[in-house]
Amino acid sequence: MTRVDALRAAAPVYQDELLNEMMEHRIAAADDESLHATLRWDAEDRLLESTLLVLRAHCDGIEREHDHAHRRAEHEPSMDDPECTRTTGCCVLAAMRLRRLLTQELGWAREDVAAAEHLQQKLRSVHRAKRVDRYRQHPRSTPELDAAAQLLRHHAESVDRVGAILADDRERLHALAFEEQQAQDFLASPTSTSLRQIYEMSHRQFERLVADLAARDGLKVERRHGGPHDGGVDVLATTPGGHRLIFQCKHTTRAKPVGVAAVRELNGIAGPVHDTDIAIVITNSTFSKPAEHFARQQDIILLSRWVLVRWATWGEPLLDILELEETGGPAP
Repeated sequence: MTRVDALRAAAPVYQDELLNEMMEHRIAAADDESLHATLRWDAEDRLLESTLLVLRAHCDGIEREHDHAHRRAEHEPSMDDPECTRTTGCCVLAAMRLRRLLTQELGWAREDVAAAEHLQQKLRSVHRAKRVDRYRQHPRSTPELDAAAQLLRHHAESVDRVGAILADDRERLHALAFEEQQAQDFLASPTSTSLRQIYEMSHRQFERLVADLAARDGLKVERRHGGPHDGGVDVLATTPGGHRLIFQCKHTTRAKPVGVAAVRELNGIAGPVHDTDIAIVITNSTFSKPAEHFARQQDIILLSRWVLVRWATWGEPLLDILELEETGGPAP
């Protein structure tokens, strides 16, 4: 059987005899070069199609992970949210980091998909009559396939990067889960003091709570509460590393922010009177904007009710909250 006979036998059969004759004529007229060009074009089109499927699947996978990270990042921690825990804020920050990294990867993946679609359209736009000339110009390679190979290399690199990003996020969440379990264990212990209990305290009880918390964290407490001659300082303590801390305690039963006057008062006596390394104003409320602005100018630390919950309710050590490096002074 000749090549033409074999091709004729493999050709489709149409109901219209004229179509059959035209098809047989075209097959009989095809030379080896034309058949090779057609076969090569078909194979390259299939390769481009499979490349496009791989890139689209990867892009869809990144988009799903990105949407999940976005939902996690949208959970804003709030003191009034009963589901808000010690690690809620850290989980949100981890999700925001993951979302940012995946946004970048998703942008690159979408660019590669668009590039592959363009390559496919360009290849498919080559008509049969032009394919022989095309492959004469590029006998050993095809520009579209070379470009597709580069896109597949991009894909392999992106798979590795995304895998590392997701693995790092899982490690962060595992660490936070362990930290959360420790916080929940402390929360269930009698050592934990809730914000509701703190609101029910008197001012003197609040001062003693601050002193007890400082002692719990290994500080040497020299004054446990204020008095008529306290010089504006309620609690005075020293860290194991020798840092001298003074606390001015502002307890309230109302949701009224602590004003700038309290911060100015502590600033006037912190250094000159008590030779203080760290001056702290602590409250079960919040601070006014002027108070926050003045405290930043004078290097006075303000601990609001949210930080108080971390310290008293969840058991986070004060030195960790202050990011205090015992070997080299306060962290910059």
